[in-house]
Amino acid sequence: MSLDVAANVARQALIVAQQQIALSGRNVAAAGDPTRSRTYATLSTTIDGGVHVSSVRRAEDLALFTRMIAATSASAEADVVLAHLQVLEDTIGDPEDGTSIASMIGDLEAAIADYANAPDDPLFGQTVIEEARQLAEALNNAATELNMLRERADQEMADSVQEVNRLLEDFHAANNAVKKAISTGADPTMDQDRRDAIIAELSIYMGVSVLQRDGGDIALFTDSGITLYDKSPREVAFVRTPVYTVDTQGGTVMIDGMPVTGPDAPMPLRSGLIVGQATVRDTIAPTYRLQIDEIARELETMFADGTGTLFVTNGGPDYAGTIAVAAAVDPFQGGAVENFRDGSGNPSGYAAYPDRLLALGMAFEDIRPWDVDAELSGATTLRDFATESVGWLEKIRVTAYDKATRERSILAGASDALSRSTGVNMDDEYALQLAIERNYAASARLITLIDEMFDELLRIF
Repeated sequence: MSLDVAANVARQALIVAQQQIALSGRNVAAAGDPTRSRTYATLSTTIDGGVHVSSVRRAEDLALFTRMIAATSASAEADVVLAHLQVLEDTIGDPEDGTSIASMIGDLEAAIADYANAPDDPLFGQTVIEEARQLAEALNNAATELNMLRERADQEMADSVQEVNRLLEDFHAANNAVKKAISTGADPTMDQDRRDAIIAELSIYMGVSVLQRDGGDIALFTDSGITLYDKSPREVAFVRTPVYTVDTQGGTVMIDGMPVTGPDAPMPLRSGLIVGQATVRDTIAPTYRLQIDEIARELETMFADGTGTLFVTNGGPDYAGTIAVAAAVDPFQGGAVENFRDGSGNPSGYAAYPDRLLALGMAFEDIRPWDVDAELSGATTLRDFATESVGWLEKIRVTAYDKATRERSILAGASDALSRSTGVNMDDEYALQLAIERNYAASARLITLIDEMFDELLRIF
């Protein structure tokens, strides 16, 4: 090997060492950032025996990345369902603390029993009316809260769709940047990291699958197979419904004109925030609403008896939202508790007439049919139905809590595995920097020796 060739080889080695140390320094600066991957230089041998950086690449693990984004979608869905259920649970109370509808029905039953024991004492009658008023207000409040819950979920769906569209535009820019860098031989790793970070954030809102193509291009699909991005982003659309009543049907999320939420979606989304929000808005809240409407409907029917009617509503389907104490039996509305006591009976006007009150007390034990869509017992007592309703909601909440806990654990494991595989390890980077420094020093020493040899040759000749 001539001195010229040796000098060129040493110079190339110095350049490569500088590039490697710069990449390692960038890795160290990115340590702790979960959106960054470890980058490294790919080296090639030149024709004269030297070395040069042929490309800059990053550590990748598509299998772990796919597992991580799937876990992200599932965790986000479980978390949003749990959050809404916890809000709803706060509105219905616990059957043991006297604030739940089931507990209030029991209080009303006890008050009627006390009034039956002393039907000539209006104070007991007023207690019945007050218990009935509290029960009606609890049903009104639950109906209002369910409407508001659906409105919040609908607003969240609109916000999620807006974020998805923004992320798809950001992904388009990052994807084009990666393709351009690869086609021109530039370093694409920073843009690849940014693109992956966008995919990870997108997976919060909906399940995403990734298809890698030649030239660094990527296509995105939903977890049900609908195209989200292929050369350009697809439009994700949603029309918000600002006000909900008992029978309001919310809008559906559309991707490229195809519905992906709702019962008519041919390829519905399977996971992500949007799925959780739609589940709360279209399944959980309407089912619980039907349960309390059934309770209100039965209360109106059970206590209906002419001027002695205890509850009135505006009819279906909004029984729970409109139930109230009838004016004829409420002293605060100009009525009299004796009307409730007597109903259509007591033609002689006896002050100690207990028959209707005793019959109502027995009516609490009657088995009644219920709407099967309420997802509770088809036939049971009013009190048991109300208790089952609380248990139904609590069961769903516990299931959501268990699922959220499990999915968070899976996500943490997947993220940790991906970080170990592709992230920056400070010990490895420092060891690499020491090796690079030794190579740099060796190359520098070789150049020094070649310079001394040239000087010696010039001195001789």
